[in-house]
Amino acid sequence: MNIFGNGTARIFSILGLFIASALIIQCNSQPGEEPVSEQPQQAAQKAKQDTPELADAMGQLQYYTHKYALALDARNHELATFYFHEVRAAADGIIENIPGYEGYDIARFMNLFLSPTLEPVETALASRNWEEARQRTIEMVDACNSCHNATSHGFVKVTPGFSDNPYNQDFSAPE
Repeated sequence: MNIFGNGTARIFSILGLFIASALIIQCNSQPGEEPVSEQPQQAAQKAKQDTPELADAMGQLQYYTHKYALALDARNHELATFYFHEVRAAADGIIENIPGYEGYDIARFMNLFLSPTLEPVETALASRNWEEARQRTIEMVDACNSCHNATSHGFVKVTPGFSDNPYNQDFSAPE
């Protein structure tokens, strides 16, 4: 004979399962782990921490653009081609790794402003048309400044940097 009756036994069984489940969940959580309700906020914070600093990435793009321009100015095809490859890689890295930043759609802006200027530079450089490559490089840098203006960063004005060598490097073509 059951002293609790069938209904009471079911209630205790369900209550026992609930307590066991709660204990399993509690035992499986890590010390110091935040409750589930705070995890989306933590995920957003971690994503922000994992996003590279845009100024650093743009600085790298500017660095390679300047070195490319110096090699172009020296008419060193091999070196200019090398550094232009780095320009493209830096731009692609920004689009891929920092698609958005502080409310700006960086990938869209870069695809809108910078991307259309890259192929004409590369074509002129490949044909060793130095004057055309120089003009296309100026247009590429102007596109950067147009993007800065469109994103309320017009105070950041970049130049191609032709003939302005602050690097410890000789950009002249081999003889």
